[in-house]
Amino acid sequence: MHKTSLILALACAIFTPARSQQKMVLGDVVGMAQKSSPSYYRAQSRALNSLYAFRYFRSGQLPQLVLDLSNNSSPLGETVAVQQPNGPSEYRRRATSNTSVGLGLRQVVPFTGGVFSVRTDLARLDQFSPDKTTDYLATPFSINYNQPSIMYNPYYWERKISPLVYEESKRTYVEDLERVALDASAYFFAALSAQTQERIYQQNVHNTDTLYKISKGRFDLGKIAENELLQIELSLLNARNSLEQSTLQKEIAYQELKRFLNMPKDAVIELSLPNNTPVFSVPLDKAVTEAGSNRQSVLEFRRRRLEADQDVAEARAYSGYEFNLRAQLGQSNNDPSFKGVYSGGDVQQNLSVGIAIPVMDWGRARNRVRQAKANRDLIEIDVQQAERNFEQEVYLQTQQFNIQKNLLASATKADTIAGLRYEITKQRYLIGKISITDLNLAQQEKDQASMAYISALRNYWNAYYTVRRLTLYDFERDREIRYEFTER
Repeated sequence: MHKTSLILALACAIFTPARSQQKMVLGDVVGMAQKSSPSYYRAQSRALNSLYAFRYFRSGQLPQLVLDLSNNSSPLGETVAVQQPNGPSEYRRRATSNTSVGLGLRQVVPFTGGVFSVRTDLARLDQFSPDKTTDYLATPFSINYNQPSIMYNPYYWERKISPLVYEESKRTYVEDLERVALDASAYFFAALSAQTQERIYQQNVHNTDTLYKISKGRFDLGKIAENELLQIELSLLNARNSLEQSTLQKEIAYQELKRFLNMPKDAVIELSLPNNTPVFSVPLDKAVTEAGSNRQSVLEFRRRRLEADQDVAEARAYSGYEFNLRAQLGQSNNDPSFKGVYSGGDVQQNLSVGIAIPVMDWGRARNRVRQAKANRDLIEIDVQQAERNFEQEVYLQTQQFNIQKNLLASATKADTIAGLRYEITKQRYLIGKISITDLNLAQQEKDQASMAYISALRNYWNAYYTVRRLTLYDFERDREIRYEFTER
């Protein structure tokens, strides 16, 4: 049984195709995150939501053609009050059907807030009992205008705010994708750091194991003391324990990266150091200028001020004073026949004006306006503070990026020096010139320098993508960052 199981296991291992290893650098991870990660799909969904909302607003500004159909019937009859020829009304039982159809073209007038419409209507009334009759009522053509309020025009504010909201959404989409790049960089370097840590411990285990074997031979020849041999053996055990822990940490970091990239959890990937690290400086004044021109927050500040002004205008308009207007001009006719209803007719005109003036409201309207103004002042304070924080964040992050460039150069040089020093120290230990303590110290400094280099590289790229996100400008290529989204 055991032999059979072993043969089957070997056969599966041989004939099952192995997954090819995918080598990835930082650019690959960022590119994949901006095309297939859950964060990308969330950003695209938000952008499409804003696009459809803007299209809804734009379509509302265009003429709307509306067809109205209605039917009110009582074929089994109902009891209603019927006015008699001599004046009084009497309750009678009758069965009727009232059908109407209308076609209207309406257009919002943005400058006044009213609605202008042109309509044609036709209604047919059928009575089945007690007498069977048919009557038509037609309005072939009518012009209508409805002004709900002279004091407040919501379409005026909508025309000013809605385009800003849409432009905000486009810039937010770019910021979202740059934030995806920043997050991708964080996941990449977390996995790369764990991978580097594992490789360091693998090398340490290999080196320490070699030294232990050499030292054991030297101990047998009586060239080193037992204490030194035990110290090397202890170092070997510690290195193996550290290797096991680092392997687990690497697996966790890799799974987090694959989850972020929406990759299969059994995908085989290997990360490599960024093959080209751009080295350049970002001028502070240009960073602030580009952020002020490209960021969504700048439009948000303007929109919040407009919305506060809108609230004040609305509070003033609905402070108790009302003035509305409704006008209609057309021609209508009624006739028992369909053909006759469109012959001749009477001119119909109607003008309705409504006015309301508050006589006593105990300061209700005045306090509503004061509240709206106080809220506008509060929003202005918040926006001014947000503007200062905005400029300060851009300034500090730009400074951080320019500093990280120098720190990365220092960390790179320190990593090279520490590696050379360890190799020299190891050779000196092998010929018996220095103690194991000096070798362990050189190894620790080498490991620390390697991890410090990875940390400096991570900080540099984090600052790089942060500056891009805050300014929406690519200083490496000297151009504005733009992304286009497609409808699904």
